[in-house]
Amino acid sequence: MGILNAFKVRMNTLAIVLIPVCIAIDWAGHAVASTLKLPLFLDSIGTVLGGLLAGPWVGGLAGLITNFISSGTVDPIAAPYSVISLAIGIAAGIAGYYGWHKTWPGRVALYILIVLVASIGSTPLNMGLYGGQSGLPFGDSLYAGMVKGGWPTWLASYIDEASGDIPDKLITVVVAIVIFFGLPNRYRALFSVWRRTGD
Repeated sequence: MGILNAFKVRMNTLAIVLIPVCIAIDWAGHAVASTLKLPLFLDSIGTVLGGLLAGPWVGGLAGLITNFISSGTVDPIAAPYSVISLAIGIAAGIAGYYGWHKTWPGRVALYILIVLVASIGSTPLNMGLYGGQSGLPFGDSLYAGMVKGGWPTWLASYIDEASGDIPDKLITVVVAIVIFFGLPNRYRALFSVWRRTGD
């Protein structure tokens, strides 16, 4: 079965309770970033944590629901990006299944994977909805300069998005992993049944 084992639905009570916790972490991070006008999103920490702890469905659902909640509160344009958050949670869940978060090479791979999922997935949305811009000042200035210089619009849009995702997802992955290993072993063990490598 290989990777398909990671997608076996194990939505027990503990996993269901974890989803709103992850949503709260995501929402709080995004609210802080929006309120302080930080050049970051900070909306995926709970999504990645949920994926690492309890699998792709928990992480994915947390990310998906967070975006719809955020769109009605702290970020009115968040809803279209719900599919990206779903993909981030699924990617984190697959990485958690294989235990990437346990080793430094795996952590780096997890970070790169999340950056790629976020940046590649968001670029078409940015182009279709917002003329290619991400909404982050630094990235948008890069975009404007590149377009003015004759660069392809899709490439300028990708670099715009990636310039925000590279630092944002570094913070996201680091904080999620720190929280994961900061949890008591007995609590992590409650979720370890779904991970191929155990806890």
